Amino acid sequence: MNADRFKHKETRNIKNYIMRLQQNPLFRKEISPWYDSDTSCLIMIGFLLIVFLFSITGISEAYEKLEYHKHVWIPGILAILSGVIIISTSTRLIKRYYKRRAKERDDL
Repeated sequence: MNADRFKHKETRNIKNYIMRLQQNPLFRKEISPWYDSDTSCLIMIGFLLIVFLFSITGISEAYEKLEYHKHVWIPGILAILSGVIIISTSTRLIKRYYKRRAKERDDL
């Protein structure tokens, strides 16, 4: 008699039957990992601002001395990389903030 229940049209495909049981409920909050939390992103932006200022200082020092002109690319790459990460993390935080605000407005 157990084999007869899988002969039915709706439960013929066992994968679809199992997947319906494993769906996430709608009331669960999205949990972001600790390294993607707002606090850790702000701390990362703070450290990257220090790195960015350090690289700008390195660029200005390298331009002051003639023998270091060929090594300007090292702090230049450091400034570009830290700037790109600051921009991408900031946009992620801004998007998250606006999404949270829109969700709060919809709840009201």
